[in-house]
Amino acid sequence: MRKLSTLTMLAMTLTAATLMGPFVSARSTEDPLMTIDPPGSVDTRPFGISPSGNIVGLYITADGNTHGFLLSAGEYTTIDVPGAIRTNSLAINARGDIVGRYDIGTVAHGYLLRDGVFTTIDFAGAAGFSVLTDIDPAGRVAGRYRGSDGKFHGFLLADGIFTTFDHFDPSGNPDMGTQGIQGMAINPSGTIAGYYQDLSGTFHAFLLDQGIYTTVDPPDAKATGGAGGVLKIAPNGTVVGSYTRVGDLPAPCGCAGHGFIYRNETFNSFDVPGAQATSVTGINPRGDVVGIYTDQSNRRHGFLAPLAAK
Repeated sequence: MRKLSTLTMLAMTLTAATLMGPFVSARSTEDPLMTIDPPGSVDTRPFGISPSGNIVGLYITADGNTHGFLLSAGEYTTIDVPGAIRTNSLAINARGDIVGRYDIGTVAHGYLLRDGVFTTIDFAGAAGFSVLTDIDPAGRVAGRYRGSDGKFHGFLLADGIFTTFDHFDPSGNPDMGTQGIQGMAINPSGTIAGYYQDLSGTFHAFLLDQGIYTTVDPPDAKATGGAGGVLKIAPNGTVVGSYTRVGDLPAPCGCAGHGFIYRNETFNSFDVPGAQATSVTGINPRGDVVGIYTDQSNRRHGFLAPLAAK
């Protein structure tokens, strides 16, 4: 464990966009899906949703620049860390704290945006890569970093103390047979969810609850998650994420994947009708989920599925 190092304070740059027009239906066979595309975006990826329904993520514009965004009460707000060449917003908690990643040159940093102020949070000793992937109501932060060993490791930041997490195999050996952690999330009870990569290169999902690691893969999964994959865990333990099935063939976009909702030890697949690929990336306490789908024109959009996990 390491104590939190001195934080870099950055001034906030937030640009309010025009009011969002009506959501476009993605034609779900059950609850209507609502498409999320900030004005000027050519690629949209929501990653988090708060209890009140505020949504954060990233969008890419035609010039190739990547920006974070907040969607609240029908209005988009662009989130750009000053001086960054790339900003990504990955999670938002009940009090409106936002965490994510920004890049300066080739170095990726984690950030916390609270009360209009950016704070840089990098894991001490990280080798040029830190990212904050989730934040709970108490302000505990989950993330991942690249170590001097070249592997990605998960971490928890609570009360100013960093704790590293590496996947344990069922025999209890630390980091046995794994290449690293690729995603981390935390709920209010302290249960952690994540993705890890085994030595064969296959990705799996895991839960860490009271010191016990459990691998949780959909029964027909070829791989669960992926490099830089995002997943979230709700207060009731529901986990959302993405996976590829045995037998999946790449779509014209060269992509493949399905969303999943894991609740009460049962997996349900989640696909946007007509999409080439779907991933579920966020969930709030009432069961609303957000995610990403690729349309038939190979463009990625965000979506909101109200009460999808109920």
